[in-house]
Amino acid sequence: MGTPPAPARIWGLLASEADRVVLFRRGPSQWTRVYLWDTATDTLTPGSWFQGRLYEWMSDLSPDGEHLLYAARNESRRQQALAMERYGVTMDGWTGLSRPPSVRALGLWSALAGDMGGVFLDGRTINVVGAEALIRPTAFTVVPSFQFDPLVALRQTLPRTGWHVVREPARWYGMGEAEPFTLRKRTLELNFSRAQYHWFVRYRWLADGPAPDLEGATWADLDRRGRLLIARAGRAFIWHGGQETQLADLNADQPPRPVQPA
Repeated sequence: MGTPPAPARIWGLLASEADRVVLFRRGPSQWTRVYLWDTATDTLTPGSWFQGRLYEWMSDLSPDGEHLLYAARNESRRQQALAMERYGVTMDGWTGLSRPPSVRALGLWSALAGDMGGVFLDGRTINVVGAEALIRPTAFTVVPSFQFDPLVALRQTLPRTGWHVVREPARWYGMGEAEPFTLRKRTLELNFSRAQYHWFVRYRWLADGPAPDLEGATWADLDRRGRLLIARAGRAFIWHGGQETQLADLNADQPPRPVQPA
């Protein structure tokens, strides 16, 4: 009997001014699918499959939830040929601007010395890492950035949705469990740690009384109504009033074969 596949890994980006969450579902390892979760109706809309790697910690969702700024990498020969055909450059990493749950680029910047990603400074101003604008978005002010890593991004994106930093490591690369990056949002604590090329997140519930199951959670956050949203073992849950409800099991959702364009 074969070993069962590992569950999908899920990370979410909350909009600060709207009932919207973008979920990145990763698995198999070189595939990611984007979903849009309307937390007012608990409707989950599946979107683009992306062949490659979307770096969720260096991506951001606009305050109104209408635009996604994402960091992407695909080192395949097919991607290199496509980039040369479309833009006249070789490109294995880039920053894109899209309308979730699609990753179809409204704005596109090639990676700068391997760095990519960006954050929203407000609804129509974006801070972008990129060497060259290949698609210039309309109605956006673009502020270029030349130094960016997950710690820089998370320090800017999470406080916008109510998190505050309680412990900050001296550096991102080489940090371990003894020196986590710790944030809190009301009764929820989030600890990031990184050892070599592996990163970890751990959550703690700080309130007395019934506690949610956060063991093995790959993502958790409190929505604008105070409900706890949890991703665990490839599934999305809502914990409210001491009860957990499953929203969706995303493990069975697999990339198309043959490959379809996003």
